[in-house]
Amino acid sequence: MIQSAKDEVTINYNKLHADPKQGKSLDIIMKKMKHRLVENMSSGAADALGLSRAILCNDTLVAKLDELRETESTYKRLVEHSKRMLKSYFDLLQTYKAMGDIFAGIGVKEPQARASEAFSRFGQYHRQLERDGIKMLKTLKPILSDMGTYLNKAIPDTKLTIRKYADTKFEYLSYCLKVKEMDDEEYGYNALQEPLYRVETGNYEYRI
Repeated sequence: MIQSAKDEVTINYNKLHADPKQGKSLDIIMKKMKHRLVENMSSGAADALGLSRAILCNDTLVAKLDELRETESTYKRLVEHSKRMLKSYFDLLQTYKAMGDIFAGIGVKEPQARASEAFSRFGQYHRQLERDGIKMLKTLKPILSDMGTYLNKAIPDTKLTIRKYADTKFEYLSYCLKVKEMDDEEYGYNALQEPLYRVETGNYEYRI
């Protein structure tokens, strides 16, 4: 058409100033909330509420967030119970040590040789119980520390990553739904053979 024109051709255009912040309208925010509400909704529930099945997206990774919360709760109770149990066991070991010291003291003061040997040996047994118990506690301490690291660092970091992923996914789906609605609107106007303002003017919202 331009090549066949004999006169000077003037081309006019609308300059679009791209600002990504303009894309996050109230409509997008509401769609994002809608996606959050229907994330785990079944098709039957969506039909009952009159919602489009197109917005349903049951993400298995997001669903794992609930399982992760349950795991976090289980580990939290396990760590707390383990700490209480080990504290009680440590107190018991101190009792063994105290009894061992008492029996050893009695054995030293006992004038009869057989009784003295019996008390001394009994005291040694109690002291040995205390030493073996402390050794076991030292073995369990790193395990409990690793559980605490998993509970206080690994799980929260994983939850935060999933939340960021879900937020980005919901925003992406909101824009997809927005584009679908705009395409349907354009199709409807074309069917009526009526001009659509944002298409004619190159409105920035249409370009988002």
